[in-house]
Amino acid sequence: MDEIRAEMLRRAGSPEREKFLQDRLFGGSLLPTTMLPDWLDKVFLEAMTRVLKGPGAKVHTTSSQLSCIPFEAGRYNAHRQSESVFRALFAAKSPATWLHTTFPVLYRQCYGAEAGKSLQVQELGPGKFRVAMANKALVKASQLDCSTVIGYLFGALERLGAERPLVVHDECSVDPVRPAERCVFDVSWG
Repeated sequence: MDEIRAEMLRRAGSPEREKFLQDRLFGGSLLPTTMLPDWLDKVFLEAMTRVLKGPGAKVHTTSSQLSCIPFEAGRYNAHRQSESVFRALFAAKSPATWLHTTFPVLYRQCYGAEAGKSLQVQELGPGKFRVAMANKALVKASQLDCSTVIGYLFGALERLGAERPLVVHDECSVDPVRPAERCVFDVSWG
């Protein structure tokens, strides 16, 4: 844990962020209701990747078939939240119903009402969905964050009993090489 702390401080990017990490995250108490700054996820996941996987390790993925630490963090959050704080939002839902009704609620909760306006969930056929959003304006928009979304969708489908879930993210609005108009996640199972 000391290595991850040191790496987070190295990646903080400013004295103010270093102070926040020292005083609030490492030295203070955080409650489940504590609002954390958007930059914290990126710093934490990048630091964990470097410490656990080594320099140069991939910090993002485009498919649930290619794991990385941000993907696993999203997957873990879906599992944990389905058993605790969002239990009622997962209870007795099919994967299709969850994608249509619950995922938009959770997306707005995480990214805000303004970001939620661009979210589209489209059913393409039995066990096939397209989830799309325009997230370029989000402070935390990054390929790393897209990887946590892939993991969250995959983990939610696992918790909902979907057989052989797959999430593919070939269109990414924050891809530095070939940015798309919006982020698109193709979700399937069965």
